[in-house]
Amino acid sequence: MVVIAQGLTARRVSWAGAKAHMGNNQEAYDAECAALAHALELAAQRNRTPERVTIFSDAQAAIRRMASDEPGPGQQYAIQARKHIATLRRARPVITIEIRWCPARKGIAGNEKADERAKEAAGRPGTHRRLLQSLANVKRAISEKKWVESRQWAGGRTSKTKYRMPKSQKPDSAVAGSSKRLASRFYQIKNGHYLTGEYLNWTKNRSTPQCWWCRYRTQTRAHLFKECPEWKPQQKIL
Repeated sequence: MVVIAQGLTARRVSWAGAKAHMGNNQEAYDAECAALAHALELAAQRNRTPERVTIFSDAQAAIRRMASDEPGPGQQYAIQARKHIATLRRARPVITIEIRWCPARKGIAGNEKADERAKEAAGRPGTHRRLLQSLANVKRAISEKKWVESRQWAGGRTSKTKYRMPKSQKPDSAVAGSSKRLASRFYQIKNGHYLTGEYLNWTKNRSTPQCWWCRYRTQTRAHLFKECPEWKPQQKIL
């Protein structure tokens, strides 16, 4: 968790900050939420309540979390943030409080300072308070456990000649960046559930696996991508 504040003097801009290692049972999401709540706490603790409080964060998910105190990951920090906002409004009813998003890794001075402090805090794991395991960390552990079990389950039920289990849980970056329609076509082709003569014949939706373009005896993925004369221009591009 890192909080950076800017100070202005007649001669220069100064930066002050607070950082803390939150432990290995927390997620980056928890740290981002905690930083927003702590920034509001620091503002509420000032001897003179400011007229305006503006907090910048590059974590959109954490900013959205502050808008709701419903149960879920980050709830405790959303509740803390509301308490500090209430304290600020009691001290100055017309105060303006804003939490704004700023892009990461774009050379923004405050954001760069926060990144530096975050790296320093991450390198000092023995300096954190003992916190209960966060819900976000629990959800990630469950997801990783399910991934391992899914691989074990699917490993004995898929044909290695048609489909290989991915080594990583993360999707292919090229596919993830494409449209939903294009991504769905990619995974249909990858797992064998796509419109070819072979698949339609296997599902009893076609009487023969023959290629309807060139009349080759079996229309497979390999045939369409490498052999079918109907798609020669596309095959050259690939």
